Amino acid sequence: MALGLGLGIQCDNKVSSEAFSLTNIAGLQLWAKNKTGVTTGATLTWADQSGNGNDFTQAIANAQPAYNASDGGFDFSGSNNAAPIYMDMPNPGLSFGAFAAFYVLELNVSGTNEFYGLNQLDSDANNNIIQLFGNDTAMFGYVYGGPGAADRVNALPLTNNRPTAAKFVLTVRKDSGSRISFQNNQSIMAASTTFSSAATVDFNRIGYRLTGGRSVEGICYETAYYDTSLSDEDTTSVINDLMTRNSI
Repeated sequence: MALGLGLGIQCDNKVSSEAFSLTNIAGLQLWAKNKTGVTTGATLTWADQSGNGNDFTQAIANAQPAYNASDGGFDFSGSNNAAPIYMDMPNPGLSFGAFAAFYVLELNVSGTNEFYGLNQLDSDANNNIIQLFGNDTAMFGYVYGGPGAADRVNALPLTNNRPTAAKFVLTVRKDSGSRISFQNNQSIMAASTTFSSAATVDFNRIGYRLTGGRSVEGICYETAYYDTSLSDEDTTSVINDLMTRNSI
Protein backbone atom coordinates (compact mmCIF):
# COMPACT_ATOMS: atom_id res chain seq x y z
CA MET A 1 0.00 0.00 0.00
CA ALA A 2 1.38 3.39 -0.98
CA LEU A 3 1.81 5.71 1.97
CA GLY A 4 2.29 8.91 -0.01
CA LEU A 5 5.32 9.84 2.05
CA GLY A 6 6.93 11.76 -0.76
CA LEU A 7 4.06 14.22 -1.07
CA GLY A 8 3.85 14.71 2.69
CA ILE A 9 7.55 15.42 3.00
CA GLN A 10 7.41 17.80 0.08
CA CYS A 11 4.58 19.78 1.69
CA ASP A 12 6.13 19.87 5.16
CA ASN A 13 9.44 21.11 3.79
CA LYS A 14 8.19 23.47 1.14
CA VAL A 15 10.78 26.04 0.11
CA SER A 16 9.81 29.29 -1.53
CA SER A 17 10.52 29.31 -5.27
CA GLU A 18 11.87 32.86 -4.96
CA ALA A 19 14.55 33.68 -2.39
CA PHE A 20 14.40 36.95 -0.49
CA SER A 21 16.22 39.87 -2.10
CA LEU A 22 16.84 43.38 -0.83
CA THR A 23 15.09 44.57 -4.00
CA ASN A 24 11.83 43.04 -2.71
CA ILE A 25 11.47 45.96 -0.30
CA ALA A 26 10.42 49.30 -1.78
CA GLY A 27 12.77 52.25 -1.53
CA LEU A 28 16.11 50.57 -2.25
CA GLN A 29 18.36 53.22 -3.81
CA LEU A 30 21.76 51.55 -3.61
CA TRP A 31 22.93 48.01 -3.03
CA ALA A 32 26.68 47.39 -3.11
CA LYS A 33 26.51 43.61 -2.76
CA ASN A 34 29.21 41.30 -1.47
CA LYS A 35 31.43 39.88 -4.24
CA THR A 36 29.11 41.29 -6.93
CA GLY A 37 29.68 43.94 -9.60
CA VAL A 38 33.30 44.63 -8.67
CA THR A 39 35.73 45.82 -11.35
CA THR A 40 39.38 46.33 -10.42
CA GLY A 41 42.10 48.10 -12.34
CA ALA A 42 42.87 51.76 -12.93
CA THR A 43 39.33 52.57 -11.76
CA LEU A 44 37.91 50.52 -8.92
CA THR A 45 34.14 50.08 -9.26
CA TRP A 46 31.54 48.54 -6.95
CA ALA A 47 28.43 48.47 -9.11
CA ASP A 48 25.00 49.19 -7.66
CA GLN A 49 22.65 46.17 -7.74
CA SER A 50 19.48 48.17 -6.99
CA GLY A 51 18.95 49.08 -10.65
CA ASN A 52 19.49 52.80 -10.01
CA GLY A 53 23.07 53.06 -11.28
CA ASN A 54 24.47 54.51 -8.05
CA ASP A 55 27.87 52.84 -8.42
CA PHE A 56 30.82 53.47 -6.10
CA THR A 57 34.05 54.25 -7.98
CA GLN A 58 37.60 55.37 -7.27
CA ALA A 59 40.07 56.30 -10.01
CA ILE A 60 42.76 57.73 -7.69
CA ALA A 61 45.23 54.90 -7.13
CA ASN A 62 46.39 55.80 -3.61
CA ALA A 63 42.80 56.46 -2.48
CA GLN A 64 41.48 53.02 -3.47
CA PRO A 65 40.53 50.57 -0.72
CA ALA A 66 42.23 47.19 -1.04
CA TYR A 67 39.77 44.66 -2.46
CA ASN A 68 39.85 40.99 -1.42
CA ALA A 69 38.11 38.93 -4.09
CA SER A 70 37.93 35.83 -1.88
CA ASP A 71 35.70 37.39 0.78
CA GLY A 72 34.42 40.49 -1.06
CA GLY A 73 35.86 42.92 1.48
CA PHE A 74 36.93 46.51 0.76
CA ASP A 75 39.63 47.50 3.26
CA PHE A 76 39.49 51.25 3.97
CA SER A 77 42.06 51.17 6.77
CA GLY A 78 45.62 52.38 6.50
CA SER A 79 44.68 55.88 5.39
CA ASN A 80 46.19 59.08 6.71
CA ASN A 81 45.33 62.77 6.56
CA ALA A 82 47.28 63.16 3.33
CA ALA A 83 45.62 60.27 1.50
CA PRO A 84 42.18 59.24 2.75
CA ILE A 85 40.77 55.97 1.42
CA TYR A 86 37.26 56.27 0.02
CA MET A 87 34.96 55.61 -2.94
CA ASP A 88 32.75 58.13 -4.70
CA MET A 89 29.26 58.04 -6.15
CA PRO A 90 28.57 59.99 -9.38
CA ASN A 91 26.93 63.38 -8.84
CA PRO A 92 24.41 64.30 -7.65
CA GLY A 93 24.60 61.25 -5.36
CA LEU A 94 21.91 60.52 -2.81
CA SER A 95 20.36 62.69 -0.11
CA PHE A 96 17.64 61.41 2.22
CA GLY A 97 15.38 62.92 4.85
CA ALA A 98 14.26 59.51 6.06
CA PHE A 99 16.52 56.54 5.43
CA ALA A 100 17.70 53.09 6.43
CA ALA A 101 21.41 52.47 5.87
CA PHE A 102 22.98 49.04 6.31
CA TYR A 103 26.72 48.33 6.51
CA VAL A 104 28.45 44.96 6.89
CA LEU A 105 31.64 45.92 8.69
CA GLU A 106 34.68 44.46 10.38
CA LEU A 107 36.44 47.19 12.34
CA ASN A 108 40.08 47.22 13.31
CA VAL A 109 40.42 50.42 15.31
CA SER A 110 43.51 51.34 17.28
CA GLY A 111 43.72 52.11 20.99
CA THR A 112 43.55 55.86 20.40
CA ASN A 113 40.33 57.83 20.01
CA GLU A 114 39.56 58.77 16.43
CA PHE A 115 36.78 59.55 13.99
CA TYR A 116 36.16 57.22 11.09
CA GLY A 117 33.56 58.15 8.52
CA LEU A 118 31.03 55.89 6.84
CA ASN A 119 29.85 58.44 4.30
CA GLN A 120 30.25 62.12 3.68
CA LEU A 121 29.08 64.96 1.44
CA ASP A 122 31.71 66.03 -1.08
CA SER A 123 31.43 69.78 -0.61
CA ASP A 124 31.35 70.15 3.17
CA ALA A 125 33.41 68.07 5.58
CA ASN A 126 31.27 68.99 8.57
CA ASN A 127 27.68 68.49 7.37
CA ASN A 128 25.45 65.69 6.08
CA ILE A 129 27.39 62.69 7.31
CA ILE A 130 27.28 59.46 9.30
CA GLN A 131 30.45 58.68 11.17
CA LEU A 132 31.77 56.79 14.17
CA PHE A 133 34.09 57.80 16.96
CA GLY A 134 35.90 55.42 19.25
CA ASN A 135 38.77 53.13 20.07
CA ASP A 136 39.27 49.42 20.69
CA THR A 137 36.83 49.34 23.64
CA ALA A 138 34.12 51.94 22.95
CA MET A 139 32.22 53.37 20.00
CA PHE A 140 29.93 56.36 19.48
CA GLY A 141 27.75 57.29 16.51
CA TYR A 142 27.31 60.71 14.92
CA VAL A 143 24.70 61.76 12.37
CA TYR A 144 24.97 65.27 10.93
CA GLY A 145 22.21 66.74 8.76
CA GLY A 146 23.50 70.30 8.72
CA PRO A 147 25.48 72.94 10.60
CA GLY A 148 22.92 73.61 13.34
CA ALA A 149 22.70 71.81 16.66
CA ALA A 150 19.15 70.67 15.87
CA ASP A 151 20.46 68.97 12.73
CA ARG A 152 22.92 66.73 14.57
CA VAL A 153 23.02 63.73 16.85
CA ASN A 154 26.38 63.93 18.57
CA ALA A 155 28.23 61.21 20.48
CA LEU A 156 25.30 58.79 20.53
CA PRO A 157 26.65 55.89 22.62
CA LEU A 158 26.68 52.57 20.81
CA THR A 159 26.33 50.02 23.56
CA ASN A 160 26.70 46.31 22.77
CA ASN A 161 29.14 47.33 20.08
CA ARG A 162 31.58 45.31 18.03
CA PRO A 163 34.59 47.65 17.93
CA THR A 164 37.27 45.27 16.67
CA ALA A 165 37.82 42.10 14.68
CA ALA A 166 34.22 40.88 14.52
CA LYS A 167 32.08 41.13 11.41
CA PHE A 168 28.67 42.68 12.10
CA VAL A 169 25.76 44.54 10.49
CA LEU A 170 25.52 48.19 11.53
CA THR A 171 22.13 49.75 10.77
CA VAL A 172 21.39 53.47 11.01
CA ARG A 173 17.79 54.63 10.55
CA LYS A 174 16.09 58.02 10.50
CA ASP A 175 12.32 58.08 10.31
CA SER A 176 10.17 60.80 8.73
CA GLY A 177 10.03 62.59 12.06
CA SER A 178 13.21 62.94 14.07
CA ARG A 179 14.20 59.57 15.52
CA ILE A 180 17.70 58.27 14.81
CA SER A 181 18.42 54.67 15.79
CA PHE A 182 21.47 52.43 15.59
CA GLN A 183 21.47 48.63 15.53
CA ASN A 184 24.26 46.10 15.87
CA ASN A 185 22.98 43.03 14.03
CA GLN A 186 19.52 42.68 15.62
CA SER A 187 20.25 44.57 18.84
CA ILE A 188 19.02 48.17 19.19
CA MET A 189 22.10 50.09 20.27
CA ALA A 190 20.93 53.65 20.85
CA ALA A 191 18.31 56.17 19.79
CA SER A 192 17.63 59.89 19.94
CA THR A 193 14.71 62.21 19.23
CA THR A 194 16.74 65.44 19.04
CA PHE A 195 17.50 65.35 15.31
CA SER A 196 15.75 67.89 13.09
CA SER A 197 12.93 66.40 11.02
CA ALA A 198 13.93 68.66 8.12
CA ALA A 199 17.59 67.62 8.08
CA THR A 200 18.91 65.41 5.30
CA VAL A 201 21.93 63.14 5.20
CA ASP A 202 24.04 62.67 2.06
CA PHE A 203 25.42 59.34 0.88
CA ASN A 204 27.79 60.47 -1.87
CA ARG A 205 30.86 58.67 -0.57
CA ILE A 206 31.75 55.59 1.44
CA GLY A 207 34.74 55.36 3.77
CA TYR A 208 35.47 59.06 3.77
CA ARG A 209 37.19 60.68 6.74
CA LEU A 210 36.12 63.81 8.57
CA THR A 211 38.76 66.53 8.80
CA GLY A 212 41.08 65.54 11.63
CA GLY A 213 39.94 61.93 11.52
CA ARG A 214 40.25 58.91 9.27
CA SER A 215 38.56 56.66 6.78
CA VAL A 216 36.74 53.60 8.08
CA GLU A 217 39.22 51.69 10.23
CA GLY A 218 38.43 48.31 8.81
CA ILE A 219 36.58 46.46 6.07
CA CYS A 220 33.20 46.96 4.42
CA TYR A 221 31.69 43.85 2.83
CA GLU A 222 28.29 45.12 1.76
CA THR A 223 26.08 48.19 2.06
CA ALA A 224 22.52 49.17 1.15
CA TYR A 225 20.56 52.42 1.35
CA TYR A 226 16.78 52.88 1.38
CA ASP A 227 15.06 56.26 1.09
CA THR A 228 12.67 55.38 3.91
CA SER A 229 13.25 54.28 7.49
CA LEU A 230 11.69 50.82 6.88
CA SER A 231 9.46 48.96 9.29
CA ASP A 232 10.98 46.84 12.03
CA GLU A 233 9.88 43.74 10.12
CA ASP A 234 11.53 44.83 6.87
CA THR A 235 14.66 45.93 8.74
CA THR A 236 14.91 42.48 10.30
CA SER A 237 14.52 40.84 6.89
CA VAL A 238 17.36 42.91 5.42
CA ILE A 239 19.65 42.30 8.42
CA ASN A 240 19.01 38.54 8.36
CA ASP A 241 19.78 38.40 4.63
CA LEU A 242 23.00 40.36 5.08
CA MET A 243 24.06 38.18 8.01
CA THR A 244 23.41 34.98 6.06
CA ARG A 245 25.22 36.07 2.91
CA ASN A 246 28.19 37.40 4.86
CA SER A 247 28.47 34.41 7.23
CA ILE A 248 27.76 36.30 10.45
